Amino acid sequence: MQLQKSLKQFILVNMNNEYVLKHQDIDVAEFAIDKDSMLVSGVKILDEKFSPINYRGNEVVIGGNLNYWLGSRCVPNTRDGIERLKTVYNVKEVKEIMFLQMGLSLSDHYWIDNNKSKNKWKEINLFENRYNEIFGKIIFDKKLRIVKDINAASKKSPDGTTGGNLRKYWEYNKNNNKSYLIKSGSGERKQEPHNEYFASLLLDELKFDYTPYTLRKEGKEWVSVCPCISDINNELISADDMRRKYGIGENYNDLVDLAQKKEVTGFKESLDKMIVLDYMINNTDRHWNNFGILVDSKTNAWIKLAPIFDNGYSLWNNDFIRHDLPVKNRSFADYNEDCIELVNINNYVKELPDMIVIFDKAFKNYENDDRKRDLRKGIEVKQTEIREYIKNVNVMQSS
Repeated sequence: MQLQKSLKQFILVNMNNEYVLKHQDIDVAEFAIDKDSMLVSGVKILDEKFSPINYRGNEVVIGGNLNYWLGSRCVPNTRDGIERLKTVYNVKEVKEIMFLQMGLSLSDHYWIDNNKSKNKWKEINLFENRYNEIFGKIIFDKKLRIVKDINAASKKSPDGTTGGNLRKYWEYNKNNNKSYLIKSGSGERKQEPHNEYFASLLLDELKFDYTPYTLRKEGKEWVSVCPCISDINNELISADDMRRKYGIGENYNDLVDLAQKKEVTGFKESLDKMIVLDYMINNTDRHWNNFGILVDSKTNAWIKLAPIFDNGYSLWNNDFIRHDLPVKNRSFADYNEDCIELVNINNYVKELPDMIVIFDKAFKNYENDDRKRDLRKGIEVKQTEIREYIKNVNVMQSS
């Protein structure tokens, strides 16, 4: 209890009412925040080029845009284990902790500065400086002893700005000076880490641009491990943030058109490949925060679609294996079967890899034998379905 009170006092003392949103050392916006509601007001855009939000509109609209952006930047309240974190820090909103940790992220180069501080990007960014790993592990591991060092608990961490419902944390590898995201599985089946590995192996066979996932044992459970996509020179901006900033519709054509205006070479082809993968693995979670654009951190120019990442909610994850129903989709249509009609699969899949061989490798150590057996049968049917679809497309094109 004394620790919780001390942490609360530490947070309140270190929270000012006025802040500056920065991109590296560029002042992007000034704003005030109410300590009780954690809502912003009095937003003044200082740099339109690097503004992460749509800055057009009146004060209320701009304030709402920034409130949404800051809210989406926090670790979600739906994260498994989040209540334990709130208890440790004695807060009602995780946004309080995010402000304490300056909103630093391993995705982009934005951060929140107390307007009286003299912090410099070089000294505080998480790409070149070590960070506290305790924050993420408090959520990830329920058996972890509670932090007793207030300073250690309040230091910079990327975990407060990492989205998604699955338990996860960032880990720094001192051998290669890179950060890796560790993610758990969910429910009784805990299938997601193996799904990620399966997708990586399939993507490698397809020769698509992707973020590699591997497996490792964390205690008694399997987790997936993937390297940080961003670095000190390039940052990952979610497609949802780009959509909101530029005011485009949540659809395929608007995004492709915007990428063309940004003069990004090969964007449509990369987007098509992502759609092909989602169809092949029955991905049900390709919402607009699960893909994004790599951006040059100095010029703000779009580079390319980010290497495909976050494929855990696939292969009938935590669901019955059925083939008589369409597979729900959250990107460009209601179902994957509709999304695949947006692209020409024959442009990207010249020869279908043996998905059964890939499955056997990815799920070799999966410990639910009954589920593994059913999944293998399901993939056999899915593979036949894909081959039939490719064959039908070929017939249509030749007729």
